[in-house]
Amino acid sequence: MGDDFEVEYPGACALATECYANVWRAADLLMELHNQQTRDQYSLSPSARQVLAVVEGAGTPLEPSVIAERLLTTTGSMTSLLDTLERRSLIRRLPHPEDRRKLLVEITPEAQKILDELLPSMHARERAVMSDAFTTSEQRQLLRLVAKLQEAAIRAAATPPIDGALRLRPERAATT
Repeated sequence: MGDDFEVEYPGACALATECYANVWRAADLLMELHNQQTRDQYSLSPSARQVLAVVEGAGTPLEPSVIAERLLTTTGSMTSLLDTLERRSLIRRLPHPEDRRKLLVEITPEAQKILDELLPSMHARERAVMSDAFTTSEQRQLLRLVAKLQEAAIRAAATPPIDGALRLRPERAATT
C-alpha cells in the first residue's frame, strides 16, 4: 500500500485495510492446511469432512436439514453432498422412527475410522501452528482480540454499507 492510499480513499485507513487483508489471509492459510490434508489423505472435500464431523459429534443420527442448518448450507446442497458420501459408504440414510417422510443420517464404521485418524491429526497441527506463532499468553490475548473483531463484524452486518465514500484517482501521466 502506497503512501497515497488515504489520499486516494478519503475516509479509509491504510492500517485498517492492512489488518483486514492480513486477518483474511491468515484465515485462508489456516483453513487450507486442514482442507489440503483432508483432500490429500482421504479425498474428502471440506464440506464432506464437516458433515462427517457434525454427525459424529452429535453422537446420534441427524436429519439432513439439521446437518444443513449446522453447516449453514442449503438442503439442496446437502442432498448432493450426502449422495456423494453415501456412494463412498461413509454415511447411511435410515428411516426416521417417527416420521416416514424423513430420513436420518449416520456415519459408517469406515467414516468413523477416517475421523479417528483425521481429527486428532488436525488438532495436533492446530497446536503446532499456534505454539509456533504464539506463547500461551499470546494465544489467550489473540482469542480476546478475535472475539472483539467478531463482535464488530456482527455489528457491521446489522448496519448498511457505507455508501458515498469517495475515491480520488490520482492524475495519470499521459503516455506518448
